[in-house]
Amino acid sequence: MDIMRHCLLILLLYVLSFPAATIELPDIGISANTVMSPADEQELGAHFFRQLRRQVAIVDDAQINNYLNTLGNRLVSYSHNPEQRFHFFVINESSINAFAVPGGFIGIHSGLILKTHSESELASVLAHEISHVTQRHIARIIQKSQRFSLPAMAALIAALVIAGTGDPEVGQAAVTAVIAGNVQLQINFTRIHETEADHIGMQLLAKAGFEPRDMPSFFERLQAASRYYEGGVPEFLRTHPVTTNRIAEARDRAEQYPHQKISYTPLYHLMKAKLLSLTTDNKQSLHKKLTEMLQTGRYRDECATRYALALTLLAIRKIDDIETHIQWLFKNDADRVIYHLLKANVAILQKQYTKAIKIYEHALKIYPRNKMLGMAYAEQLLHNNNATKAKLMLLQIPSLSNPYYYHLLANAYQSTGEIAMAHLTLADRYYLIGETRQALIQIKQAQKHKNLNFYLTARIETRYKELQTELFEAQKSLQQ
Repeated sequence: MDIMRHCLLILLLYVLSFPAATIELPDIGISANTVMSPADEQELGAHFFRQLRRQVAIVDDAQINNYLNTLGNRLVSYSHNPEQRFHFFVINESSINAFAVPGGFIGIHSGLILKTHSESELASVLAHEISHVTQRHIARIIQKSQRFSLPAMAALIAALVIAGTGDPEVGQAAVTAVIAGNVQLQINFTRIHETEADHIGMQLLAKAGFEPRDMPSFFERLQAASRYYEGGVPEFLRTHPVTTNRIAEARDRAEQYPHQKISYTPLYHLMKAKLLSLTTDNKQSLHKKLTEMLQTGRYRDECATRYALALTLLAIRKIDDIETHIQWLFKNDADRVIYHLLKANVAILQKQYTKAIKIYEHALKIYPRNKMLGMAYAEQLLHNNNATKAKLMLLQIPSLSNPYYYHLLANAYQSTGEIAMAHLTLADRYYLIGETRQALIQIKQAQKHKNLNFYLTARIETRYKELQTELFEAQKSLQQ
């Protein structure tokens, strides 16, 4: 494990740290492009994300992902490169951590989100990681390394991120496998990179209307609570030591900005509540805790507390009290998609499937392009043996990188007799979760079907060649 810690210190992609002194930012655009282009960075990030899915639990809740990406892209819009594409995602991991990968892929551990007290605190984490990407720190480091292989680097990055989660042995084994393939990557992260990310991140916070003082406040609170953490301190505090002076410097920098009048952000609290319910294993204990919070009034947001309690009651199949909470939420809060979904799930648990369909259809009139609502509706249509309507619903949903979406669509194609399309869609699912070999097997199955039209034949052959080439390049890079 000491070897792994050393690897993390020199290789892991920018885990959170704290602000340091104000600096002059270098001109990074041209020299970074000489080795790794923005297209290369995007390809590397996509490789990484698919490989990461093979080993860790990604939270694929559409509402949580939509909220996090809306928040993140609000910050990106104030960066010096607002056209940069970003993808923010949550890892179901109780440890306190976050990281950035080239191509705009930014991962946040659920434990970190749940530890924040405000949207500004969460935004401060995202702003820091966004700045690592927009400053192209990885490209600048790779320029000095003089060796570059996208698939191999993606494998190593994914392995190191896994090592920082709850299963370090898996991560260490993956690192060993990559290094055994003669992957020579020496990425030395310097303090100036962290300082740039801190400095620019605070600028983004202020420009986007968040409170810059929440950045040092959040990290200071974590530092003060370190003695209560198993293992001593959160992961990023171990890899990036923080001093009292450094936090003080960050506070001094934050005081250069005017105070922001932060408006109430109910969606932050609701999504945090949903994440709490989704990622807590002991639902009975959570039910007891939430009930006590509601009874004593010790909560930050009553809507969020009731919503979390309703979700937890649903998970443990205690539906007697859920309706009371749903009625309260509709009466005392805005009309929200998540409340309609909650109503439908209660109906499904009661085996009132026709009622659930009606709830979905009513909600879709209000929110016609909501992805999670559309997926839930299609899933219930499939359950009710209405695959044709389910397929049409799924095809209307904007493009998703959610593996479960492709699982549902493949089932719809299978049930409507479109077997080749079912295999092709399953290939997309396997590809998204990093199982390229399985994706190729599905495409081969699609090729076996007779009476394929010219368009579908060409599509299948093109996709097969793309994946075959990618797999070959990945294997070749590990043998070099």
